[in-house]
Amino acid sequence: MSDQRQRQRHGVHKHLVEGIGGLLAGAALVLLARSILKARARPETPDTQSSPAVAPTQDQA
Repeated sequence: MSDQRQRQRHGVHKHLVEGIGGLLAGAALVLLARSILKARARPETPDTQSSPAVAPTQDQA
């Protein structure tokens, strides 16, 4: 009987650890997806920022 209790307790502990690991992995995937989506949207912003930066360089020359 004590073996069954111990096994069940181990199973609960294992399920809790796996659940927490799943939450962490899910959160990491969400953050990764957000960074990828932001990276795709970023090229438009640096192009508009680099144009004014190029213009003064041309004016100085």
